[in-house]
Amino acid sequence: MQSDRSDLSDGVVPLAVAKSRLRREVLARRAAVPAPVRAERDRMILDHLGRIVAAGTVVCAYVPDDDEAGGRDLAEELIRCGARVFLPVAPVVGPLEWAAYAGPADLVPGRFGIPVPSAPPAGPEFISGADLVLVPAVAVDRTGNRLGRGGGYYDRSLALAGPGTRMLALLDPENLVDHVPAEPHDRPVDGVITPEAVLDFGTWHSPE
Repeated sequence: MQSDRSDLSDGVVPLAVAKSRLRREVLARRAAVPAPVRAERDRMILDHLGRIVAAGTVVCAYVPDDDEAGGRDLAEELIRCGARVFLPVAPVVGPLEWAAYAGPADLVPGRFGIPVPSAPPAGPEFISGADLVLVPAVAVDRTGNRLGRGGGYYDRSLALAGPGTRMLALLDPENLVDHVPAEPHDRPVDGVITPEAVLDFGTWHSPE
């Protein structure tokens, strides 16, 4: 596991500065990995994902960019597994909305240029009925604290997830770190999927 300076968040510097510094460091790690290595890591992550997603599973996913683990085939792999896939649609403010994914040809540019389905989205509360939420992450520590891009969309959205919803981040191994600075509004994840394994932090309980 990558070691990072914990003094960034112990009062020496403000949390916002600590987060920004850690974000720059771990994004640089991903960018430094050669493209063929990133592609192989993404394939291994999708292999792990295929073992935990069953037919009919409702998954709130996303379309990773080149700086995010999982690769562009994430949604298509979930479809191949028989999942019902929904992608985020970012409003001007507030938590994410969710639209049904109908294939790559159906995607159109959304806010910030992020691809979104053309179908009208369901409201933010849709996430409460999802079986699995795949969460983009810049870094995660082993207590589940997650560092995102800083927009706050996912923190607001994960607060609406149901008690049986499993929340997993997709992550390169270098970006599983010792400590992620966290604030009260930050929402942790239940585990991560790296190329090596699915790591469960023991916070998710399967609904009966």
